[in-house]
Parts: sequence; structure tokens; C-alpha cells
Amino acid sequence: MSDEISTTGPPPSGPLGGDNEPRGNPWERRDELGTGQGFLEALKLFVVSPAEAFGQTRRKGDYASPLLFAIVVGWVGVLIAKIWETLFGMSILSTFPPELRDQLPFLVGGSSFGLVLSLILAPVYILVALFIWSALLHLCLVLVGGLKHSSAGFEGTFRVVSYTTVAQLGSLVPVLGSVITLVWSIVLGVIGITSLHKSTQGQAIAALLIPLALCCLCVVFFLMTLGAGLMAAFATQG
Repeated sequence: MSDEISTTGPPPSGPLGGDNEPRGNPWERRDELGTGQGFLEALKLFVVSPAEAFGQTRRKGDYASPLLFAIVVGWVGVLIAKIWETLFGMSILSTFPPELRDQLPFLVGGSSFGLVLSLILAPVYILVALFIWSALLHLCLVLVGGLKHSSAGFEGTFRVVSYTTVAQLGSLVPVLGSVITLVWSIVLGVIGITSLHKSTQGQAIAALLIPLALCCLCVVFFLMTLGAGLMAAFATQG
């Protein structure tokens, strides 16, 4: 009788439910934890123990939870970046000659209205960027064969990209914040992909580096074009 009772008890109450599927990270269980507590606990878990955080993350269910989490964290990242831009932008700009300063208005921090407008529009930019980056990453995962053992589909990739926005907190570090954010994003991305898609680390790294390499090529092309334009402008003035 005691054996029968012990085998017919309720499903486990931990991160895994009775069907051995993740019940959700703290943010995805905010209905029982509370919105504020769920957000803070999830944020802490993704920072301190990302493997455990992605292990608790649902593979499917809804796009709203990861999207909302990413918009909030991403908006904070934009705010931090704007603060550093305000503090250091003008000092950097002052090192350029006056004539060059006039030709590079995009180096100026901008008006208060511009700052407020960028913060208002940031959620829209973040939403668009999330879906574009998720689609590109998902395509790269298909190309490297990283989805052979996955049942999460595109939503799994979207969840990885959304929760990887925690790396935006790296912008708290001045000067090196962008580098920290980039490296941290790759680390979180590899952990998330291997957890939600059951990909190998090699497949995850390849899928992440392919679009980054393309972005780097675009940046190099832009800088070369900008340099050529500046040289032409100086030649005209001379």
C-alpha cells in the first residue's frame, strides 16, 4: 500500500513538471512569483547561472514572455548607452578639428528632445531587431545542421535571442562595455542554443559567428566608404 501511495503522488514542483518539460524560468512563472520578483530572479539567474536559467526556460508556449523581457532589458541597455554617450560624447568630439567636427554631426550626443525620442522609439527598434536577428540565426542553425534534434523550432531561437539581451548589462562598463556585451552575448547564445535546440557547441558557435562575420564585413565596407569620403572632402578643401 505504501508503495502505491509513493508512486501516485503529485508531479514534481521544481523546474521540471510531470512530463519532464521545463516549467519555465522565474520570468515565465511570474504568475505565481509576481511580475517584479519574477523579472529580478530571472535576471539574476541568467547572469549568475545561465545554464540553469536556459535549462528552466520553456521551449515553446508564447512569444510574449521572452519579447517583453527583452524589450525591458534592451531599453535599460539603450538608456545606459545614452548616459555614457552624454558623459563622454562631447569630450571625444572636442578632440576633432572644428572643420571636421562640423562635417561629423552624428558624433554629437544630440539634444534632449533627441534623447527622449530615441528612448521612446527604442522598444520598436528592439522588437524589429529581435525578429531579424532570430530569423538570421535560425537560418544559420539550419545551414550548420544545428536543428536536427530540436523540437523548439523558430520559437526556441527567438527565446534564446530574447533572453540573451541580458548581455546588454555589459554596457554598464564604460569604454569596454560594447566588447563585454558582444562576448557575453556569444557565450549566452551558445548556452541557450545547446540547451533549447540540443545542438552541439560547435554548431552553436558557427551559427552565431556567421552573421557576426557578415556584420563585420559590412562595418569594414562602411568605414572604407567613410574614409574615402573624408579624404575627398579634405582634398577639396585643400
